[in-house]
Amino acid sequence: MNIQEYSLALTLLFARNKNTSAIARELDKTQSSISRFLKKVEIGISGFKAAIKVLFGDKPLTIVIDDTVLSKRYSQAIEGTSSMVDQSTKTFTKGVKIVAAGLTDGKFFLPIDLEQWVAQFISQDAYLTKVELAKKLILRILELDISVKDVVLDGLYFSQDFIEFLDAKKLKFVIKAKTTTSVVYKGQKMQLRECKDLRLNSNQNQKIIKALWKGQIWYFVAMRRTGKHGDKISYLIANFLAKKSKVYSRIYASRWTVEKFIRTAKQSLGLNDSCSQIATVYLNHIRCVFMAYGHLQLIMKKKRLKSAEDALRMTHALKLKLPFCKILDQISSLYAYA
Repeated sequence: MNIQEYSLALTLLFARNKNTSAIARELDKTQSSISRFLKKVEIGISGFKAAIKVLFGDKPLTIVIDDTVLSKRYSQAIEGTSSMVDQSTKTFTKGVKIVAAGLTDGKFFLPIDLEQWVAQFISQDAYLTKVELAKKLILRILELDISVKDVVLDGLYFSQDFIEFLDAKKLKFVIKAKTTTSVVYKGQKMQLRECKDLRLNSNQNQKIIKALWKGQIWYFVAMRRTGKHGDKISYLIANFLAKKSKVYSRIYASRWTVEKFIRTAKQSLGLNDSCSQIATVYLNHIRCVFMAYGHLQLIMKKKRLKSAEDALRMTHALKLKLPFCKILDQISSLYAYA
């Protein structure tokens, strides 16, 4: 039993719930042996080095960090669960929150590391905010000695402490700013939404200004976003000047890759399906989901597919033709020839 077998089983399963019972049936193992494996195995960020190399080569990459809630509404004894807001549904639920980090070149996305956020009343003196967890993730990624182009995060990570941390590490970043952020522009204090030089005409999609915030000069960008509810103006903060303002929008758009990963991982790879009460077990299950998504990204690249869902359908088709060991050999070969 190894990580590759477990992660491949996640992609091959037709079952709706990809828990240890389903994995055991797929691998012809006992459920207790699968649970023991997840309790003892160590899955670190270094285990993703090969996937990074074959998927991206030597390209400069963007670090994308986002958090998600895994609902455990009826849990009574699962470690680390607490009441929290699920941003995807805008409702309170009992669950587990993870902060996930990955790498993207704008086309492919590889999740490589995570931290679990645990409420302060549980962790006590060991409590860490999501911003502090994001710092830990970035420091570990930098130890991989890869070429990092920039860092992208949403508005939940918009804080002076985190922005100064990234700037001190000489990392370029694009982070969503609050519309009510107060800046000093042309000698006057104002909120971003009140700045006339950031107002977009009907034929404009981006504008940029340089303004003082928290004692330092930063670049602020107004960006028009079109969604199912119509146009919306969002604001970004960056620590570098691009030749064109649309560069910031393009960089921030790369954050969509992590959103697609979370969607696919929850719907098709069992991200939320571990029933274990032990944090070590369910977190290792999640790391195997990360690796399973990496398999799908390699298949996308090799077969020139449009989405991870297309790659998933291809693996399901292989299951009807080949035994598990043969599919495992084919997936392993992708790491050599992708």
